[in-house]
Amino acid sequence: MGFLRILLVAFNTAIITYLVYRLVQIYRSASAYKAIILIAGIVLLLLPITVLVGFIRPTVIYVLIYPIAIGSFIFLIKSEV
Repeated sequence: MGFLRILLVAFNTAIITYLVYRLVQIYRSASAYKAIILIAGIVLLLLPITVLVGFIRPTVIYVLIYPIAIGSFIFLIKSEV
């Protein structure tokens, strides 16, 4: 369980860094869907923080669904900037 937590922290650190970078790019752009993208990105940023703080337990479902949500979000905003 400790090894899984270390991998989860490393993955979340990389994802948070990349999401902040992309959200700053979206914020500076003139995208028509800027508000929706920023809200979705902030929700995706808050989710790993709630896991690290302990409000949400890192279950198997979280480990399987969160990367899919991140991948979908990155794919959708890839062409926005």
